[in-house]
Order: sequence, then C-alpha cells, then structure tokens
Amino acid sequence: MKRALGTEAIGDYRRPTPRTVAEQAYWMIRDDIQWGRLPPDLPLRFDELRKRYDIGISPLREALTRLASERLVTSVGQKGFRVASLTNADVRDTAATRLVIEREALRQSIEKGDVHWEMAVVAAFHGLARHSLPSPVDNGASWQYFHREFHMTLISACGSRWQLEFAGLLFDQAERHRIVRTSITPEETLVRDIQAEHQTIFDAVMARDADRAVAALTEHYEKTAQAVDAALSHGFRFAEPTGSSPTKS
Repeated sequence: MKRALGTEAIGDYRRPTPRTVAEQAYWMIRDDIQWGRLPPDLPLRFDELRKRYDIGISPLREALTRLASERLVTSVGQKGFRVASLTNADVRDTAATRLVIEREALRQSIEKGDVHWEMAVVAAFHGLARHSLPSPVDNGASWQYFHREFHMTLISACGSRWQLEFAGLLFDQAERHRIVRTSITPEETLVRDIQAEHQTIFDAVMARDADRAVAALTEHYEKTAQAVDAALSHGFRFAEPTGSSPTKS
C-alpha cells in the first residue's frame, strides 16, 4: 500500500504535520531508512521512489538532498543517491562522537541548569518511563519521541547551540541502529535493563552529581554500541525492501 499524503502519524510521536509534499517525502523516506525498510547502501532511484511514495521527482529530490545533509543518504556523483552505509566502524564512531559532545554538554547543563530545566528533565523522564521500548513487532513511536526528548533535555541547559545541534544530528543517526538492536532475541535483551540505565542517569542528574551522571551516560551509550556492533558482527542482515512503504497508524 502506498502512503497517502496527509497522513500525520508517520513516525515520531507528536511530529508536526508536514506543510509541503517535499517535507512529507522527507519524513517518509527518513522513517523507512531508520527502520531498515530502506536498508544501508540501497540505491535510491527516482522511478522506484515515485512509485513507492506516489510523490513527484522534484519533491523527492528536495527530500533526498535534505537527508544527505543529515548523513542518512549519500550523493553518488552523477549516479544519484543511496542510503548511507552502516558498518561496525560507523556504529563505534557515532557512539564515540556523541560522547565527546554530550559528556561536556551534560556537565554544563548540571552546572547551569535552573529549576525550570530540572522540571523539564523530570517531565521527559516520566514520559519515557511510561512507554514501552520498541520491539520487532512494535516500532514504539511514542517511546522514540520521549527517548529523544529525555536525552536532549538532559543537555538542553549547556548553553551551546552548536553542541545541541550536533547532539541532535548524532542522536538521529544513532536511531538508525535501533533496527539492529530490536532484532536481538528476547534472551539477549534480558541481559540489559535499558529503563534502569535511564533511571541511573536521571538520579545522578537530579543529585547534581556530574561525574556520576557522565559515567552513567557513557556506560549507556557504550552498551548500545556494543550490542549493535555484536549484532552486525554475527551476521545481522536488513530485510530486502518491499515494493511499497506501509502506512503507519
């Protein structure tokens, strides 16, 4: 089934309704990349995309150019676009770079954050705790929203627009790894309690203990990178793209 224009629930919880066809194309392609429906290294041919999304070439080109600026898509000279690669090195590099930025941003937020920041962190954590983690049968759109909200709110008082911008870009890049994480068998996921990891970070932030908060954040990101790295190393493969993009409810 092709996706119909005007669909609002196309991914992130509480996402604003797209105002243009190009913006709608951007979100639909972005969702399909992040969820592995358009797997890494897949050539993005305009004729195929036009049939998949029922959208014209001009807005598709605009959407792909925007995705290329976010490193989710790569431009291949005169050959067009393809989905960005996802390798073990990419996973480790993304996690390491996030930590370079977010450890300092978190320290600055803990130092500078006022009561309004604390209230925002509490609200974001509460929202995250009330929603189920994504799974192979549930994309967890509401959890996705609150997960991003929690991590970005933690560093929102750092005082640096650039730190926040790069942290957001890297967060969105890392979300593409989740299709690998959620493919892991239930027995493997029992080894890790992600909600407890968030609780540890939250408790340290509320206590204004920067060292403990940074250590907890570091462990959280490193565990995720290790899980994805292991899945890729053990032969995880993305499914072949289907002929159409499913409409989300």
